[in-house]
Amino acid sequence: MLPILYVVSIFTVIIIRRDLTTIFYFFGFLITEFTNFVLKNLIKQPRPYLNEHRSKGSFSKYGMPSDHSQVMFYFSTFFILIVLFRYYISQSKLIQILMKSFLCVIAIFAAVLVAFSRVYLKYHTNEQVIAGSLLGIICGSLWFFIVHTILSKHFHYITTWKISEFLMIRDYTHIPNILLFQYTAERNEASIRRKNKNN
Repeated sequence: MLPILYVVSIFTVIIIRRDLTTIFYFFGFLITEFTNFVLKNLIKQPRPYLNEHRSKGSFSKYGMPSDHSQVMFYFSTFFILIVLFRYYISQSKLIQILMKSFLCVIAIFAAVLVAFSRVYLKYHTNEQVIAGSLLGIICGSLWFFIVHTILSKHFHYITTWKISEFLMIRDYTHIPNILLFQYTAERNEASIRRKNKNN
């Protein structure tokens, strides 16, 4: 369930915020899913056991690498790298370290929990889960590097496209504390509108 909740959450954030980093975060998920699909059908290693429910197509009969583990470790790795290298949380260095550490631990815990559950529920072998986890880390790291060092340089140009303006696509790359920025901007705008209404 966690990967599904993660996808729904990111899609919801995309609808609300419409920023390019989150959009490309989601694109990376699609690439990771496609990679997993290709590898499973190339390796064709079966799951620990098959039952009638899976054989009818509700689940892929192949288990190498674990899709859930790969997806969760992709999400967690990309998220951790964003937190470490992109986001500024507080002026206090101690609070900054504590908050970033807390977010990273939560991300790692969620990924490990999903990976463990795949073995515990006998959907995958240890090897399939380890392979999926490592691939997820690799995909998350590579995609973050591509987005952060290459694609983000073109985000400003992308926001000038007609379709981007129509969909109100935004670039928050150079705003380290987006929550503070949005809070300040919205508070100032509300104050201006309130004053204009009173006048």
